[in-house]
Amino acid sequence: MKPARIKQLMAEYIREIVFGLEDSLVSTLGAIIGIAVGSQSRFVVILSGLVILAAEATSMSAGSYLSSKSATDTEKQLHSSSKEHDHKTNPVLGAIVMGLFYLFGGCIPLLPFFLLDVQTAIVPSVGLTALSLFLVGYWASRFTKRPAIKSGLEMMSVSLAAAIIGYLVGYAVSLYYGVNLPV
Repeated sequence: MKPARIKQLMAEYIREIVFGLEDSLVSTLGAIIGIAVGSQSRFVVILSGLVILAAEATSMSAGSYLSSKSATDTEKQLHSSSKEHDHKTNPVLGAIVMGLFYLFGGCIPLLPFFLLDVQTAIVPSVGLTALSLFLVGYWASRFTKRPAIKSGLEMMSVSLAAAIIGYLVGYAVSLYYGVNLPV
């Protein structure tokens, strides 16, 4: 495939790419950080992370397909008597793109838990996810024509709130149930 065609496809499916990556990075990080803090179990974190990725990638793909198909059908109905209808994206391809980018993004915060113990893996997981979010925002600015650094910082800072919420919920539940956490 020619580079110009790849760039065109990325532009057509930028919503699915960015949404899939951002949502997966954030929701996976938020969930596994809360689970890590609350359970202190590497097995539980990895199992939960993989289940979350499988279920959410499937759900996001289905949502992308159904919403794109609805939008396409609505446009066809609104513009049935004119030639204005020019919806280029394919709902099936959009669903595949969403699912693949969701899976890829979710592997990033989970990776340190495969390599390190729970307490040690938390900081690299947050760091890799923050860097990835910044890079997604930075990369997306190529298509949105927004300032790259500002776009990257915005994506990173807004999205990391989920990790904080996940940590706080995991910590609160562990306190409630008396799980001894390392200091």
